[in-house]
Amino acid sequence: MIKKERFNYFNEFIAITEYIVKSADVLKEVVGNFDADKLEERINEVHILENKADHKVHSIRNNLIKDFLPPIDREDIAVISKKLDNIEDGIDEILINFKILNIRTIKKDALELVEILNTCCDAVNDMFLNLNNFKDIELINKKVIQINKLEEQGDRVYEKITTLLYKEDKDPINIIKWTKIYNCLEATIDVCEDVSDCIADTVMKNS
Repeated sequence: MIKKERFNYFNEFIAITEYIVKSADVLKEVVGNFDADKLEERINEVHILENKADHKVHSIRNNLIKDFLPPIDREDIAVISKKLDNIEDGIDEILINFKILNIRTIKKDALELVEILNTCCDAVNDMFLNLNNFKDIELINKKVIQINKLEEQGDRVYEKITTLLYKEDKDPINIIKWTKIYNCLEATIDVCEDVSDCIADTVMKNS
């Protein structure tokens, strides 16, 4: 009898983080070289990646229901997959806000937060590449620390650029638009830290 191959949650996590990295790269390209006429096309690119990530999350949940003995705590797997999905959703929401709010030109201050988010997503991916069987706990811990520092940096940048927005921009509609975008960027960076904290707890429990 052929033995059925065991579902690999770690590989599914990695696939999701790779979709996240690709989405974050699209966001960085959009903000770094903004073209409102091409925005719809770039949003569709991220929608496709988001749908792929959703399928992976559903696959994880479906297997978790029937898996008698998952490799790590059942609740940890559920929480991690949900928070990874939230990162992907956050990136998608940022791009959709550019469209909904009819953004025609990008405030350069936004790029600073986008670059922090992009670096966070790369670090999340690196962390998961080493999570399977906890191959390199030292590297995982370094990435956790890196993401925590990036989140703190993001808070400082968010405070700085939001303060400047309210001081220097005299258009109330513009202030509302960019406050929404900055909030969404900051919140997505926060979710990256949430994921890294979950991984730190998981490593501690399984070491």
